[in-house]
Amino acid sequence: MKCSIDDMWGAQLIEINEFDSAIALKPFDGRSFRDAVMLYNSGCDIRYATGTDEFVPTSEVMSRLGFAGSDSNSFAAGIYLRDVQETRGETDDMFVGMVSGIVSGRAVWLRQLSILPGQRRKGLGSRAAQLVFEYLKQNRRVSVVFISVVDKNLPGLCFWKKLGFIVISSLEKKLFSGGQRHNVIIMQKKL
Repeated sequence: MKCSIDDMWGAQLIEINEFDSAIALKPFDGRSFRDAVMLYNSGCDIRYATGTDEFVPTSEVMSRLGFAGSDSNSFAAGIYLRDVQETRGETDDMFVGMVSGIVSGRAVWLRQLSILPGQRRKGLGSRAAQLVFEYLKQNRRVSVVFISVVDKNLPGLCFWKKLGFIVISSLEKKLFSGGQRHNVIIMQKKL
């Protein structure tokens, strides 16, 4: 059965609607999901977050973000730069990234946190991670977060360490189109 963009809105995902003064986390709409697919396929620097360096079709992105099936323990949200128009009292938020994961008991496994290349190193990823952690802590009683990072992804390792994650394990896994084996670091943060 082929899954369309319209079908994904029926998925029973954990819906995150959180914001701070700079960003908002909210469910994908059709336009932002297309932006997410574009980000997913934006080049070799995103491969560490996705585990692939080949083109990923829309249906596969939907599956990887948790939209396939109706897993009520998964979440996927767009990360938006808030642009509050004071004079009109409206917002015109711009898609800058995405975050997804799965909750199991009091633990969450972050599948992905990705920011558009032109929006990186502005603190948006850190803000998004903190919003997700606070939401899951308050609404799902999550007390620990896990993430995996390829050891060659030095910026990713530094990012997660800066957020207080510690290395707890590692494993070898075949990644990317060549099927090369890579050392994957498993990290944890207690909330």
